[in-house]
Amino acid sequence: MNRKAILGIAFFSIIVLVVAMTLSGRNENVDITEPHTDPFEIPETLTNEAIQTTEPIANTTGAINPLTGNISSADLTDRRPIVVMLDNQFYARPQAALSEADIIYEILAEGLITRYMAVFYGNYPDHIGPVRSSRPYFVEKAFEFDPYYVHVGGSMQALSDIKKLGLADIDGLSSGAFWREKHKSAPHNMYTSSEVIVKDGNRLGYKTSVDVNFLAFNEKFEDIDGKIATEITFVYKEPVQSDKIGYFTSYKYNDAEKRYYRYTNGEPHLDEDSKEHLSCTNILVQYAKTIVLDNEGRLDVDLVTTGDGKYYTGGEWIDVTWKKTSATDMTHFFDENGQSLKLNPGVTWFQIVKLGNIEKIK
Repeated sequence: MNRKAILGIAFFSIIVLVVAMTLSGRNENVDITEPHTDPFEIPETLTNEAIQTTEPIANTTGAINPLTGNISSADLTDRRPIVVMLDNQFYARPQAALSEADIIYEILAEGLITRYMAVFYGNYPDHIGPVRSSRPYFVEKAFEFDPYYVHVGGSMQALSDIKKLGLADIDGLSSGAFWREKHKSAPHNMYTSSEVIVKDGNRLGYKTSVDVNFLAFNEKFEDIDGKIATEITFVYKEPVQSDKIGYFTSYKYNDAEKRYYRYTNGEPHLDEDSKEHLSCTNILVQYAKTIVLDNEGRLDVDLVTTGDGKYYTGGEWIDVTWKKTSATDMTHFFDENGQSLKLNPGVTWFQIVKLGNIEKIK
């Protein structure tokens, strides 16, 4: 065999050896464990220390969503928040698109039944509902986002306030941006979509983008050094023997994900379309003076004042205070040292409860 052939064989042998070593190294690092699907089971291979020190993935192409503190996959340069009133009557559940909201409020309506108000900005869902009517205290919260305000009618005071404040009103009683679906009965079956909301907003001459303000966010997750809160329950209406329809909201904390998973009447709160178990990073509680105004059970929930509350995140809670000086002012939150509250990046649920109605904490 000549010298050139010997060198060729040697070179080929080295290449085979390098490839084999590379593949072997890869196999040692392959994760062949089953995917983690139980939201309350912490994987053994994932330690708390590892979670807390993990840095967010760098992404220089997206903008920060001011309503979550996270990088948005959507282009936010020409976009206006969409705020939708969502039905939470027993026969209206489950709701569509809650899993895509940045911020959600739960506040009492008549008969100790709560109603949701969802704020969409990072996501524009194509199926939202069931949509329900407005109340004055929801209008005061909605105004803080200068949104398309989406509802189906409302109390006389709410409708008056919408006009007085100049909200970009999308009302199901006068707009063609809604339809009724057959899988639920009226009035719990009115649905809409972001596309038709924006289209109707254009027809009505509303501006398509605004300056969006909310609370400040930490750059990454930070512990609040508070009291332990791995399970929280807010009781709006106690279920009784003759009434199977109670209204209470619970959260269970998942330390591996640094999120709270949400339950309604003890059952997982799922999105109607995605079937996703709703979760959040932050829970902000406002204790508000609440009185019944008339025989119809309409309420006055005083959110233009000062009050106390709690902030839940990372399986802990601290006391907070809040302040809103007028219907057109932002609601400001302050920590136990009187400093402006900073939230951890993620979805925020607001639980507005009657003054004196304290949640159960474990």
